[in-house]
Amino acid sequence: MKIISIRNGFASDHSSTSYEFAAVDKPLGKEARRAVAGLSSRARPTPRTVSFVYNVDGYDIPGGWEALMRDYYDVMYSESYDWWLLAIAFNASPERQAELQQYDFRGKEDLGIDIACYGERVVVAIHCRLKGDYLGSDDDWDFMEDDDAETADEVDGETDRTDYEPNDPLLALLTRIRHQLMEGDYRALYAVWEEYGQALVEDVDAADEDEWLTAPPEPARSKAGAAVVDKFREMLDLP
Repeated sequence: MKIISIRNGFASDHSSTSYEFAAVDKPLGKEARRAVAGLSSRARPTPRTVSFVYNVDGYDIPGGWEALMRDYYDVMYSESYDWWLLAIAFNASPERQAELQQYDFRGKEDLGIDIACYGERVVVAIHCRLKGDYLGSDDDWDFMEDDDAETADEVDGETDRTDYEPNDPLLALLTRIRHQLMEGDYRALYAVWEEYGQALVEDVDAADEDEWLTAPPEPARSKAGAAVVDKFREMLDLP
């Protein structure tokens, strides 16, 4: 599969596995880009992004995608045969990490959320299905546009914007969700629970098999950031 990253959406074929990474907080320096490029002869990392495409089953990123999120990148998505992995990474206090752990679960078809901590770095991995009609429609991403002023500094020959947002719309959405998680707003994670976990708890026939599933705390509702959460919820699909 190849992801074509453009402002108005992306397209993909479903014959392989693809990864799209973005560094939000700061661009990668030359040494970091050299390390990332060494993982694949076809990888061409920029200071902000890198793509990996594997057209043969059994081939994947050496060392796994987790190491890239731990050391270099802040948001990522991967698609393989219509199964999606969305990842968000940031530094968090032990208290914030403990709050996030409450949203760690696997539900229907093993879809759900994994929370992994590497020291102060936390990686949130969302295993899901996404509705194709939301991925290809230009109009569905209009809410992402804003006129906020940019603040920038020059780092390693590349603009280091304090409000950087990827051009790729799905990475941009994950960047918005990342900001919410960093502020202790877990509505997006709760939406994943509602889609893939809640039904198993409510299903009497599945209660014995999945009795270990415990509902996470329901976040308070707020108008602030609601468009981001609603968009994400609408995109989630059942297997």
